[in-house]
Amino acid sequence: MAYGLGAAVVIIGALMKIIHKDLGPLSGNTLLTIGLVTEAIIFALSAFDPPEEGYKWENVYPALVGDDAAAEETMSVKAPEALQKKYNEQISKATDQMKSINDLYKSQLESASKQAEINTESIENANKVKEQMESLASNLSSLNGVYGGMLSAMTTKK
Repeated sequence: MAYGLGAAVVIIGALMKIIHKDLGPLSGNTLLTIGLVTEAIIFALSAFDPPEEGYKWENVYPALVGDDAAAEETMSVKAPEALQKKYNEQISKATDQMKSINDLYKSQLESASKQAEINTESIENANKVKEQMESLASNLSSLNGVYGGMLSAMTTKK
């Protein structure tokens, strides 16, 4: 709490100095000086504070505990074997899943290829139909000409 008090006075003093304002008889220089002296006194007194309690490293490194560490060590030797077995099973499952995904992609690729071939054939057939329709239109036009000639021949001989 005392650290915050000294820091607050320093900040207010610096602000007053920056904006060139005075708070009654207290100028920015005065407040800055008072705050810095207060901080210096607080830091000097904090040198005599008792040190903080250290970390409990045995929680992080169980081997530091002592005799129980040997029992835990034998358990930790067995644990990797089980973990290795489980890891191998998971890798095997992942491999099987990758194979099935690969097969799925292959079937999709084949399907896409067949669809592309069908599309190409459809375009070719559409072009053939277009050509035949043009030929049909030409033939109908010729037929209409012949029919028109026959009609005019029949109507003029009446």
